[in-house]
Amino acid sequence: MKLRISYIPVGMVSANCYIVRDEDSGSAFVVDPGDYGLRLKSIIEKCGITELDYILLTHGHFDHIMGVSALKNDFGGKVVIHELDAECLYNSEKSLGDFFGASSSASEADITVRDNDELPFGNGTIKVIHTPGHTVGGVCYKVDNCLFTGDTLFAGEIGRTDFPGGSLATLLLSLKKLSQLDGNYRVYPGHDDLTDLETERKFNSYMKGM
Repeated sequence: MKLRISYIPVGMVSANCYIVRDEDSGSAFVVDPGDYGLRLKSIIEKCGITELDYILLTHGHFDHIMGVSALKNDFGGKVVIHELDAECLYNSEKSLGDFFGASSSASEADITVRDNDELPFGNGTIKVIHTPGHTVGGVCYKVDNCLFTGDTLFAGEIGRTDFPGGSLATLLLSLKKLSQLDGNYRVYPGHDDLTDLETERKFNSYMKGM
């Protein structure tokens, strides 16, 4: 699998949206379209993508899902989210959209996932790792040597746990699960800079010693 990955911060709080194309098969997905406009559309097209296989959502907060409906209208793709966060797609109270004054077109999941589910992609799979703590249905997606961590794990930090459904104790268990993955992975977080799992194991104060 030869992945080409581009990303762009989108929306009112600059959530990272990732555009991923497997150069070998032409299969493609987008992770966390927190907003959708001409700039994101242009990047997708420049990647040679005319149709998406999936729109992968790491969790259901508004800043990661607001562009889902418009993106799907233009490029298709099955909307994937953990079953415990699926209601966020059409309930702006659950997604915190109401709290932050953010509105978006309601959408629905095409595929709801659980821990260890796998989605076919190119000649391989996308593995779902359930990592609650930021939300009850937070997940990371593992594909090849890449880990899309949403708001579970950032470079040197972790997601906040003071929103409804958040729990620091639960998030720490999720981080331990990530820490115990075999080998190293390039980490693509929901906000800010990219990192890798080995760096976070060594230097992230929430993961050291796990």
